[in-house]
Amino acid sequence: MSAADTIKDVVRIATTAGLAKDVIDLLQVKTVLLTEQVATLDKDNTALAQENTTLLRENRNLKLENENLKTRLQNARPKGDELTGKTRDILVYFFKQADTVSDSQIARRFQMELSMAGYHTDILLKKRFIDQLLVEYEPGSAGYAITGEGRKYVVENSLIT
Repeated sequence: MSAADTIKDVVRIATTAGLAKDVIDLLQVKTVLLTEQVATLDKDNTALAQENTTLLRENRNLKLENENLKTRLQNARPKGDELTGKTRDILVYFFKQADTVSDSQIARRFQMELSMAGYHTDILLKKRFIDQLLVEYEPGSAGYAITGEGRKYVVENSLIT
């Protein structure tokens, strides 16, 4: 029975009954019941207020953690940005060279086919770790030079000692 129902009963009993002893006793029981219901509601409201405060605090902490994770995710290097071992070795070779490098030099240095050297330089070009020179380095072969981004990658990933 709700508090409103109890109050309605008290009013109904008081208006329709005489002031006999049994009516007064019934009114006292109803009053005690109403008092208990109000006390229970007060406790529930207090508990709900505390729970609401806790949930608001947790929500704020989760928002902060979410922002932190977003920032870390933006700063993290995507998995697709990683270089394979051989491409990484070729980038280090560029880093150590004082002059430009051609696909044929890479093929000779790493004992691979010229087309495979071109494959690796294509990857490095796409990632903007090297730039292609506008003039032919050797007849039929373009020359390449490492970029600032390429040097940064080598240093930040500790590819040289």
